[in-house]
Amino acid sequence: MLYGMAGIFGKLAALLLMPVYTGILTQEEYGAMALILLCSGVIDLISNLNIHSGIARDYYEDGVRRTKLVSTGLYSILTVSMTVLAMLFASRHFWMDHVIGLDRKFEWPFVVMLCGVPFGSLQSYFFLLTRFKKKPVLYMIGTLTALFIRLGVSIYGVVVMRAGIVSIFVGGLAASLFSICFFGIVNRNLIEFTFSRDYLKRALLYSLPTLPAILAGWLDTSVGQVLISRSFSMEELGVYSVAVSLASVFTLISEAFNNIWSPYLFENYRQEGFWREIRRLFTLIVFGLVAVSVLLSLIAKPVVLIFSNPDYIEASRYLPLLCLPMSLYMLFPFASAGVSISRDTRHVGIAYVCGTALNLFLLFVSVGRLGIIAVPLCLSVSRLTAYIYLYIVSRKKVGYRLPNALLLLLAVAAIGGYLLQRG
Repeated sequence: MLYGMAGIFGKLAALLLMPVYTGILTQEEYGAMALILLCSGVIDLISNLNIHSGIARDYYEDGVRRTKLVSTGLYSILTVSMTVLAMLFASRHFWMDHVIGLDRKFEWPFVVMLCGVPFGSLQSYFFLLTRFKKKPVLYMIGTLTALFIRLGVSIYGVVVMRAGIVSIFVGGLAASLFSICFFGIVNRNLIEFTFSRDYLKRALLYSLPTLPAILAGWLDTSVGQVLISRSFSMEELGVYSVAVSLASVFTLISEAFNNIWSPYLFENYRQEGFWREIRRLFTLIVFGLVAVSVLLSLIAKPVVLIFSNPDYIEASRYLPLLCLPMSLYMLFPFASAGVSISRDTRHVGIAYVCGTALNLFLLFVSVGRLGIIAVPLCLSVSRLTAYIYLYIVSRKKVGYRLPNALLLLLAVAAIGGYLLQRG
């Protein structure tokens, strides 16, 4: 509950701030912010080579010297993230002009985002260590304090100083600095001046095969929004981004779940009756996702008006369909459990790459005919493809079964909600 509350408050705050941001920022600014946040998401993951996942995999293993393992991860992540920052800063104009198509007037927000790369990587690592130490109270205190710092700086910059979207990224940078200090103190007993090439090699063998999945996952999520900005307009991207932000209500569920999934899986998968418990948990979560999808479909227009303004009312058309890919993404940990346990993480990359390739192809042939509505539809097909692949491989690895027929309920809820809004 405490892990969940810490994440839920952050997502709720983001939703509650939407009326403030959409009332002050232009649709172009909101669209530009969405593009920069998309870049930030993939950079934060790549900037640490996903090393923290390899450290997490060995955290509970017998015979591991935990302080050396954690320290090896810390120094490796810091070195890699600083290198990535230097490379991206030197090539920032290329990325802005030729990759995401961002106007040069938004260079400062982009630069501030880049400056947060190493801080974000360390923050994520310390978050993970705190969860694995099972310190939920300290985790909640630290994350909520960081949230208040981020909100305070962001709101002051946007509302009082009228500094635009750069204030939002400065707020994130300030929150990351606090988190590193706070959670660094919480985990200080795990850190020492030591390093192990063997531990790093073991972590990289686990994490590097997942990097194609990270890149493909970024493309999968962002290519539609980049395509909207280039094929339609930045204003229409702003409208679609509002729908994406509202659909992130699903992360209110997934945030708590993801916070405890890795420790829960790696510590208990050998226990008798574990897979029966997984099936029950899967069923419960699917029904919860269906309920949220139906509710959002029924109140899509009022929700858009509450959290934005009438200029963004078209976002209500996209919201029901976005429920399906958001739901499928939350179920990925179930589908990939066998892959994670067996350490055969190359299948994660294969699944994401196949799904993303299908997404790109379908967007290419359909966006001209269907318009923006093709983006959430193609994203749903992509994530369903990745889910099916991961589940088939995991089932062969560890021999478990999930009641996947329940996924039809998610599809019915999403399509029915879209038809309701269209009517």
